[in-house]
Order: sequence, then C-alpha cells, then structure tokens
Amino acid sequence: MDTAPATPHDGPEGTGPQIPDDPAGPGGLLGFPDDSDRDGEVDVLYLAGQRPASPGEWLQVTAVDGAPGADFLARVLPAGGRHAHGGDVLVHLAADSGDREPPAVRVGVWAIVGRLLVPVAAWDRQDPDGWPEKIRATAAFAMSVLTELGEHGADLGARWIDLDDAVVTATAGIPLGVTSGTAAAGR
Repeated sequence: MDTAPATPHDGPEGTGPQIPDDPAGPGGLLGFPDDSDRDGEVDVLYLAGQRPASPGEWLQVTAVDGAPGADFLARVLPAGGRHAHGGDVLVHLAADSGDREPPAVRVGVWAIVGRLLVPVAAWDRQDPDGWPEKIRATAAFAMSVLTELGEHGADLGARWIDLDDAVVTATAGIPLGVTSGTAAAGR
C-alpha cells in the first residue's frame, strides 16, 4: 500500500493536520454539489472528481466493502458543527496545496477512539477521480478494527466530539487502556 506517514500535515508540535490556504484563491473551490444528500448516505464513488470546499470535507464512513467497486457509503458532514463519536471512521478530503495542473487532493482516513481523533493513513497529491478506490481497503480495515474492538468490550467512547476542535487532540495509535475502559474515561 502506498501511504505517507499518518500525519504528514501536522501543525505545531504534531497537534494535528494543518489545513493549507485555499489554493484557488478568493471564493474557494467548488465543494461537493448541493444535490448530494447531506443528511443521508452517499456513494463515495459519486464524490470522485468533485473538488472539496476549503478547508476540506469530512465524510463519516457508514459502510465499506474491501472489494473494488463494491459498497462504499458515507455521510458528508455539513460545514459548521461537524461532529462524530467514538467508533466512527472518517475520511478528510482537502485540495492539495500548490498551483498544480491537473488539480490534486489530500485524503486522510481517521478513527475516533475514546475522545481522540486517531490518524490511520494519509495520501498526498491524489487524482480527484481515483482517491475513493485508493483509500477503500484502509477504510475497510479501520472499520473492521473498531468493530472487533467493540465486540470484545473495548470502550470506544460513545461521546460526541467536535471535529473542528478535535484536530488538537489527534494522536497516533490506539490509546493505551482502550480495552480496559480507561482511555475514554480520560484516566
């Protein structure tokens, strides 16, 4: 698998992703189309080729099959008040910085464990048309790990977190104590 380190865009002191300035200049990028159902699920393959709005789009993965072309569903989280809870797998899609032609996107897969946003993998300079298939196996893996942990009694934390504030709590790896319930309790 061709992946970059899990946090290639870390902000100061590795606190989380640092979103670049809008490469399109004033007015931003196109963003996901208004006709995508933001309250329901959307086929992630439908989003291929769409350009994310600045500073990026968050998708909550609801179903993913590891086989190419199979189910890959997500909810597009609306800008302003983006929330997720423990056990969720998320995809962050942002325009790649620079004046590259053709345009490129950055894609990251994240998991919520306890009250932490955990980076799973990240890819720079991806083709806007090809990123869904590139990340499919990683999203499926992350969902299966969280499902397996939950089925074995791990406390993934059902509390909601604000994704706009969560990047400051991003941490690499599954937190110590998640299987004994101490990670979500903040101990």
